[in-house]
Amino acid sequence: MTAAAILAVSAIAQNTCLDIFISEYVEGSENNKAIELYNPTPNPIVLDGLYSMGRDRNGAGIPMLLPITGTIQPFDVRVFALDKRDPSGTGTEVPLAAELQAAADTFLNPVYVETNSPMYFNGDDAFVLVKNGNQILDIIGEIGYDPGGGWWQLGDPATRWWTTDNTLIRKQTVLNGVTANPAEFDPSLEWDSLPSDVFTELGEHMCDCQIMSVKENEFASFSIFPNPVLDGYFALKSTQRLQSYRLLAADGRLVNAGNLNEVLYANIQLPAAESGVYFLEVVFTDGKKSVQKIVSR
Repeated sequence: MTAAAILAVSAIAQNTCLDIFISEYVEGSENNKAIELYNPTPNPIVLDGLYSMGRDRNGAGIPMLLPITGTIQPFDVRVFALDKRDPSGTGTEVPLAAELQAAADTFLNPVYVETNSPMYFNGDDAFVLVKNGNQILDIIGEIGYDPGGGWWQLGDPATRWWTTDNTLIRKQTVLNGVTANPAEFDPSLEWDSLPSDVFTELGEHMCDCQIMSVKENEFASFSIFPNPVLDGYFALKSTQRLQSYRLLAADGRLVNAGNLNEVLYANIQLPAAESGVYFLEVVFTDGKKSVQKIVSR
């Protein structure tokens, strides 16, 4: 696909919290490169055959796209890392840091070919997430432009690169990706910057989409009591028969799940009576879903 075709389709407006976007970007030392994708919806998203991503090498204007697979659960992430894992690798084959390997869900693009190297991005390469081959869901940087050493905060007198030798984390208030090629890219608007080779935040993402999903379901057809939960147990009661449930931590981690066998009433236990905020997603027998917030004290 030509750059013109991709950029034309990218002009289609995208509403918030409706499709995956890039939640973390790792451009570290040696081969430490990774992309984390976040699902801001209350439903699983299957990537296979629909989604691809990759870099626009040195502002060439035609992104190298690599198909990606797997499923991203609601309000959860999937981490894709450059496939360099040979412990005896040297030179261009130096393996990823052990911490990054442990955080990755999928490894991509093990062999470098100059014309087909989507995951070998450097700080001066725009990185693009695409759906259906031509619909841009997100961009880091600017397609068709080479900024030199990397992109930086506009107006920063120190001219400190943000996209080179750094880890970038999407701000919690960002609800969808950048769907049109920016006239100029300022990473400070939507990203927080961490030093090189910081991998501790991979594997989870905080986003206001999850909070919005709970608010949209305030009048769900099931109730929880007591809430706040005081002794680790709570009951749920519904006017519609229940098929299953998932209990999510505030950061999107799945902490418990089970079948409810078409009941109208059930008792559920929180994990180790751990205090905090949880979200209970129930699936009714007609396939509809609803979410409510739980507070454990």
